[in-house]
Amino acid sequence: MSILANQMSAADTAVEVLTIPTGRRTTFNINAVNTGSDIATVTLYAASRDAVRVTGLAVTHGGASYVAIPDVTLEGGGGTGATATARMIADSMTLVDAGTGYSVGDALSVAVTDQTAAVITVTDVDGAGAIQAAELTFGGDYGVLPESPAVVTGGSGSGATFVLTFAVLSLTLTNPGTGFSEPPTVSFSSGTATGETGIDIVLEPKHIFEHAVALNPGGIIYRTALILGPGDRLYAQADTDTVALTAWGVSALI
Repeated sequence: MSILANQMSAADTAVEVLTIPTGRRTTFNINAVNTGSDIATVTLYAASRDAVRVTGLAVTHGGASYVAIPDVTLEGGGGTGATATARMIADSMTLVDAGTGYSVGDALSVAVTDQTAAVITVTDVDGAGAIQAAELTFGGDYGVLPESPAVVTGGSGSGATFVLTFAVLSLTLTNPGTGFSEPPTVSFSSGTATGETGIDIVLEPKHIFEHAVALNPGGIIYRTALILGPGDRLYAQADTDTVALTAWGVSALI
């Protein structure tokens, strides 16, 4: 069997250099060359791909005008089992019932148990304290949305209600999944929100071939006749993106 893999390092990120598509142990060789102008620190190790899980989630665009929390799907990337949920922030409000007895400057909370409440500030009232105008001054943080129309608490009056809409604020990883070779894609069941994921090794490496070796510019690590077991992957991690990695194997062992 002949295997050839060429990769560049990614700063402070585990890069999968070599995958062995066989159920048998396989020998391989590897070069790591620092092509940059600064010293690079390199670690080479073997781990099962099951050890590569989703470790980070980020919202790249929260969308707008959601009235329900969208479902989040993490798919692709060669792995399985990763799941996440969305948390929401209020992005608009509409006055439904003006209530009575309110004063300008009253801060009204849209409370839901165990959630961080959005705040609506009263900016104008009539002679009876009925709200004529208000603004959303804090969007809150919700894993469970308030009822619509939402009853508010606080202030000097009573009876005011509002309809709120929401954007995606953040993503909560509920299962990191296993077996990823690249970050899975984030999608939402509705709306225009977008997100991204990050993956990393979250278990101890099975075997470290080189640990934190400092390579001067032009420096080389050259190792031969190394062995990967069934299902193992070869990973490299450097503190720069300037390390050229070349791996090749010559035989599968019985």
